[in-house]
Amino acid sequence: MRITLFGLAAIAIIGAIIVFVGPLFISTDDLRNSLFAQVESTTGYRLRVSGPVQISLFPSLDLVAEDVGIAKSGAAATSEMATAKSLRFGLQLSALIGGKVKMTEVTLIDPVIAVPQTQPAGKSAEDAAPPQADPGSAAASLRSLSLDKLLIKNGTLILPGSADAPGKRIEALDLEASMPAPDATLAFDGSASLDGRKIQVAGSIGGLAQLLDGQAVPVSFDIAAPAYLEQKAALTGLASYKDGGFVVSQFTARAGDKSLAGSGSYKGNLLTLHPLTLNASGNSLTGSVVADLSGAIPAINAAFTGQTLNLDALLSQPGGAAPSAGGGGETGWSDARIDFSALKAVTAKLKLSAAQLVYNNIKIGNATLQATFSGGKLSASLPSFQLYGGAGAAALDVDASGKIAAQRIRLTLANFDAYPFLKDSAGFENLEGTGAIALDVAGNGASQRDIVAALSGSGKFEFSNGAIRGINIAKTMRGLTTGILSGWQENAAEKTDFATLGASFKIAKGQAQTADLRLAGPLVRMTGAGTVDLPGKTLKFRVDPQLVASLEGQGGKTDLQGLGVPIMIAGPWAKPSIYPDIEGILQDPAAAYEQLNRLGGGLVSLPGAGATGSVSAIGGLIKNGKVGTDALQQGALGGIGALLGGQGQPSTDEAEASAPQPAAKAKPKPKPVSDAAPSETKTSKKRQAAAEPTAAPQEAANQLLQNFLGN
Repeated sequence: MRITLFGLAAIAIIGAIIVFVGPLFISTDDLRNSLFAQVESTTGYRLRVSGPVQISLFPSLDLVAEDVGIAKSGAAATSEMATAKSLRFGLQLSALIGGKVKMTEVTLIDPVIAVPQTQPAGKSAEDAAPPQADPGSAAASLRSLSLDKLLIKNGTLILPGSADAPGKRIEALDLEASMPAPDATLAFDGSASLDGRKIQVAGSIGGLAQLLDGQAVPVSFDIAAPAYLEQKAALTGLASYKDGGFVVSQFTARAGDKSLAGSGSYKGNLLTLHPLTLNASGNSLTGSVVADLSGAIPAINAAFTGQTLNLDALLSQPGGAAPSAGGGGETGWSDARIDFSALKAVTAKLKLSAAQLVYNNIKIGNATLQATFSGGKLSASLPSFQLYGGAGAAALDVDASGKIAAQRIRLTLANFDAYPFLKDSAGFENLEGTGAIALDVAGNGASQRDIVAALSGSGKFEFSNGAIRGINIAKTMRGLTTGILSGWQENAAEKTDFATLGASFKIAKGQAQTADLRLAGPLVRMTGAGTVDLPGKTLKFRVDPQLVASLEGQGGKTDLQGLGVPIMIAGPWAKPSIYPDIEGILQDPAAAYEQLNRLGGGLVSLPGAGATGSVSAIGGLIKNGKVGTDALQQGALGGIGALLGGQGQPSTDEAEASAPQPAAKAKPKPKPVSDAAPSETKTSKKRQAAAEPTAAPQEAANQLLQNFLGN
């Protein structure tokens, strides 16, 4: 028993000597020099240590160096690409006793790693490229290298910057990797923060030595970046390194319902993905991508083709949800800041060709989208496309190179079917016909509201052979006799046919002004002028609708008689106030009186017009936007004189003379109550009429106006 206790004590003493005294018998300089030489021959980078170097045997054999720098072999001491607070090497004791240095672990504490420019300005790619170890010699070196663990704790990775801006910083980098044997799988798992947003990456490479020998080995990556990707992304494929370049073949990348498949290669700062197939939410595109990564800003050239290109799905926008007709929603234009920074992060040329292009529910046929990104500027165009039966061209320019982003849109579109286009693009279902649009507007600002408030330019629209759904202009005019109308008086069963409807606008600081609003249709003509306040979403118009003596539209005569009743339309464009411009009418009452006189004969002379009627007769003329032929034949306009205060209404004697006589014998007329002879009675009536004063034109016009507006 005593012997056993002495034996255990001896073992403990020997162990303590090995742990605490053993390092004193190991040459720190020799071990450090041997270890650093092995690192440099394998990686092509040399180590600089300015702080103390220590060796410990507990809990493992470690070499710890403080204040470490890393630079390319042969480079100046001032060109270090990384520094670290401390660097720890875990060593295999049995190998060290045998006279060999074998690392089991490498740990970097608080490292700061600056990724060098691949091709500095003024130097060729050959001059700028770092010295690369021969793949064969690198693989041979790896044959004797194995790492149970590579750790990076609280690291900072600084990406290359541009001439006027520093590179982005990837911070809080924690990485753990392992390669237990040269031919074993290299596995890694790490996390970091980019712009304050966390990213996690895990993956594996099936044999690093085989990879450098030119063999194809399986690779896989799993990426979780909630701030950048809605769902986790996974990539699998075969990778190989040969002739100074990496090749990844038969790869597939997936993120939710989106996938990317094909082959790619990277050599000499050039990344090529070809062929490439993209599938996303029912879209299938094929094409290629070439990216030049030699500069601070990547230069990308991409081209894709497909049968249907749904940009709503590709941009992760909900399909089928059309925007409100007013734009900006009921709450107004958005003040949310639009981030244009992505335009400065890349230089690119993009070409998308599709038999059908869908964006925000708008369906465009035979479209080829061309776009360029350079220096914070975007230039995109659709040189030609088909849309709802028509043809057009469009262009968009965004300049975010300065402090305030500027935008410009140009659009021409002709002979399109207005109803489905306006329904799909703006949720507007009140107009039908064949349309033509020309638009050239520019704005600037960082929010939707700012851009709308700064809009300037011009616009024009023209619709023909169509109808305004939900409103009957003639009935609306009649409704103005009872007071001010609130809103557009919409009724799904009503409609106003027109032959032409158009206007042109000049836009300045968000104010769109027109002086040539016009509509021509059966029994209705309308002209007008006014302003649309785009930021405030209000309008103020003065229009002059006319009830005219014509059933023709665009092809009718231009000199027909008509009653002009100026109308004011003002207020929110969703629900304005509509009321007669009485002051405008009374500015020239004599002319209004003459107009009413002329109109009386014109309307009564319409074919089929009878001899009786009233204000409500207009309602019988137009039903659901159509002129009723039966109403005309039944004499709906005969009472237009009542509408105009008595003008044009036939006298009682004329009505009796024109009435058809019955076949049976008529009853004798009752005798006049007066004892005077018939001739004397007629003479007295004429004298009485001559004695009554005649109303002045102005007074008559005022009276007629009051009659028309129902007092």
